[in-house]
Amino acid sequence: MARFTVHGKTQQECQDALDELLAAMPVTVALRPVRSATGSWIARATRKAPDQTVRGLAVR
Repeated sequence: MARFTVHGKTQQECQDALDELLAAMPVTVALRPVRSATGSWIARATRKAPDQTVRGLAVR
């Protein structure tokens, strides 16, 4: 499974980066934009391996 994290100085900047990622590849949003401990904004997305295997192990 691939994991992606996008960052932004504002919530809107982070949301825009997440929207661009969603448009670029088939990912699932794992975490909507939230404020991190450092004051910046982060969001996360994931994507399963195309062949359902990761490093030789079957994905369940």
